Amino acid sequence: MSDKKTLGIDAESKAHIDSMHRLGRFGAVIAIAIMIGMPVIAGIYFNAMPGLVKILTASVGLLALFVPGAISEVIAYTPIFGSSIYLAQITGNIMNLKLPVANTALQLLDVESGTEEADIVTSIAVSVSSFVTIIVIFLGVLLILPLRPVLTLPVVKLASGYIVPALFGSLAIGSIGSNIGGGIRTKGRLKGMILPVIVVAAVNIIVVYVIKQPMLLAFYQGFLMLALLPIAYFGTKLLYNKGQIQVLLPGEGK
Repeated sequence: MSDKKTLGIDAESKAHIDSMHRLGRFGAVIAIAIMIGMPVIAGIYFNAMPGLVKILTASVGLLALFVPGAISEVIAYTPIFGSSIYLAQITGNIMNLKLPVANTALQLLDVESGTEEADIVTSIAVSVSSFVTIIVIFLGVLLILPLRPVLTLPVVKLASGYIVPALFGSLAIGSIGSNIGGGIRTKGRLKGMILPVIVVAAVNIIVVYVIKQPMLLAFYQGFLMLALLPIAYFGTKLLYNKGQIQVLLPGEGK
């Protein structure tokens, strides 16, 4: 083995990966400091800082919902994004924007996930997507007042009402497809959502129609999400072991 090889990774690639991790961690720390620091500074400056007990009481439901989701996102998305997972997590909107962009880039270039090529492709795709988002937001803030007469027209209001359904409709169509990017295809993967949907429907029916306390859903939805993670995982794994769900690598199943 050459001296430039380390565990199958050449020295230049390893240096690139290490630098991306350093930059990603540094950016994540800076982003967290800004996100937490701004409200804390504002609260102290305006003498409106709530106590720790109030913060924990108001946050416990959200934390139960978002912490498991954040952990699962890192585990699920990192093989797709590679080193660009840092930028994707910092800029956000992964499910609706960054993941479709990364998957589309991998599909168009026919690159397999987990490779060095895929890491570069997804890094470029996520970076361009982030720049486009920043530019669009900047233009929106800059032009919101000049365009206000146009945006308040009845025709524009009517058309804008279809934007969100159209967006989520296209995302739904993409998510139910068999091609998940990088030439990897699946069969029957939607079967894994049957049991979680049944559990969610049953809990909603019990809370709304049996207990008749719909307000409890706002508090317990985080804990419900936490409970659904192992249900979805083990249920999907059971279907996979029984052959009901199949994952076909590039070149298989043709």
